[in-house]
Amino acid sequence: MKALDELMRSVRGMAVEEPCQVPEKPVDLLLYAPCPVKLVVKDGIDRIIADHAARGEELCAHIPMGCTSVDPYDPISREPDPDRLPGVIGSIGFGDFWRREFVSRHVRPGLFAAAPAKNLHPLHERAGLLDPRGRYTVYGVTPYLFLADTRRLGDKPVPHTWEDVLHPRYQGELVMCGDGDDMADAVILNVHKEFGMDGLRALAGNCKGFMHSSSMVKSAGSGDEEAGAVYIIPAFFAETITRPAHLRVVWPRDGAASSPLYFLAKKSEHARLADVIAFFSAGFAAIDSAAWFVPMDAAASSRLPPEAGLKWVGWDYIENTDITERRDTLNVLFRDMVRKKS
Repeated sequence: MKALDELMRSVRGMAVEEPCQVPEKPVDLLLYAPCPVKLVVKDGIDRIIADHAARGEELCAHIPMGCTSVDPYDPISREPDPDRLPGVIGSIGFGDFWRREFVSRHVRPGLFAAAPAKNLHPLHERAGLLDPRGRYTVYGVTPYLFLADTRRLGDKPVPHTWEDVLHPRYQGELVMCGDGDDMADAVILNVHKEFGMDGLRALAGNCKGFMHSSSMVKSAGSGDEEAGAVYIIPAFFAETITRPAHLRVVWPRDGAASSPLYFLAKKSEHARLADVIAFFSAGFAAIDSAAWFVPMDAAASSRLPPEAGLKWVGWDYIENTDITERRDTLNVLFRDMVRKKS
């Protein structure tokens, strides 16, 4: 672990301060939502805002629509004053709101209180997604699974577990979800946690390259030079495309590596923002396309296959690790291993 710790310090030293300033007046809701459901989520929140306006109450939300533009709230995780934080913060993956500095300053002192669904989805319960310390609310996940091209695999077996995709028989056959600096964080963290650096090297050794999820669905099953035999891909993209007979969706038997969709709600704002908080439960579950993000509320009928399961890195692991720094370090390391191999 010494080499990993040294790399983590190196990555931390590369951080660049953002020039933008956080707006003086905090919003009631700051929400970064997954792209496939972003517009529908915004429509739901806009209706809540309109309801408040009809009662003469002002409610302000910031839900960025772009994917690459600089956002004025980018530095908010470094804000020392809790009064300047939004009433509810929603985001995706193990980003800045899991970083040790933010957790130590705001999360552990008890600023936020979780608001889980009363009727919790069984997959959330079995995977342990309910925060035992009552701080974060995981309202859904991005599950990463396998999309296998049986024609390209030939005599090779279809992988069914995360250990399977580490086998050298798949050398040069895997295509990993990744775009620019982004990476399937839950995959990297879970593989490293369960199989160590040897597992990460094995995954990198089998990795042919990286693609954005939207490019994967065009590449999978094709005869393109960059196509792979097995794609590690979000469930939404794997399950919503029209697939030829030789493409097979595989939910890993040990669970789809799960990246959180979550929110942090200030204890002091639970009553005032009750309908906003409630949206992350039944409201999100009612969105048709949100089914592939496994909503925490089990009220809506599930479209998931019976073999679906989730793999969560674990709350104790998160508590004892600067999970954001670990993620960033492993992403750099993994990309470097793939690059040097090619």
